[in-house]
Amino acid sequence: MNNSTSVALNDAPVTTLLADWSRATELALQAGELYQAVALAQVVLRHIPRHLLTYQRLVRAAWRLKRWEEGEEWGRRLLRADPTNGPAWQALAQAAELRERRAQAHAIWQRAFEAEPYEPEIRAGLSRTSLRVAHSATAADETLALNLACLARLYLRSYRWERAAALYHKLTEVDPRRIDFQIGLLVALWHLRARQESYQHARALTRQHPHLILAWTVVGALGDENDQALARNPIETMDPDGEFVRSWLGNTYERSPVKMIVNAREAELLDAAKS
Repeated sequence: MNNSTSVALNDAPVTTLLADWSRATELALQAGELYQAVALAQVVLRHIPRHLLTYQRLVRAAWRLKRWEEGEEWGRRLLRADPTNGPAWQALAQAAELRERRAQAHAIWQRAFEAEPYEPEIRAGLSRTSLRVAHSATAADETLALNLACLARLYLRSYRWERAAALYHKLTEVDPRRIDFQIGLLVALWHLRARQESYQHARALTRQHPHLILAWTVVGALGDENDQALARNPIETMDPDGEFVRSWLGNTYERSPVKMIVNAREAELLDAAKS
């Protein structure tokens, strides 16, 4: 086989499913095959450059590889679309701490803690920076106490939608600038089947923050044809098969499998990950 034939074969299109790439990347992460996970993720981003679940997996891989600057960059991208994301806040906090920006790091660790109250590495980061900021073990212990934001998040995790909605209503009144509180409220309203309130809340969010994937998903699901047209691009570019949003909305939100056309060399990478 001459070189031109070999190149042609490597460029031949192969139809795969995005779900297969997601599954292979996740399994590689879980198995500690971090470089393989990164390689798979890079292929996904070549074809779907704004794919949020891949951003999240790259944040996790960067953390375990101690590539702090990379983790910070992926974390920032992820937070534009999902300001509730604990691993993304964790990446930003670690980067700020390593730059010895202690007060800033402490504030960001607090955001991570409110997103993931029982994550050991986040609790350690918050405690560590509390000691540096306050110079008091007692202050550090007090910092790790669950506040209303933590409780609201835990209510969401335990499917206690009415309690979550009540707390998030209170939190958004106190600090309407916290978009993570607004997103928490939206999730609770969706599960309470408060369709009109969910739609109005989501539509208001998309007007002010055009990258929020959850808000666009609710607008697309509950809105009219014009809303669906507006929501199509952000959904298809950030979460085309709905896997990212489904972790929030559960089986009440379904999308069709998404094909990903790759070349033969990329398909070989996927096959190797499956074997």
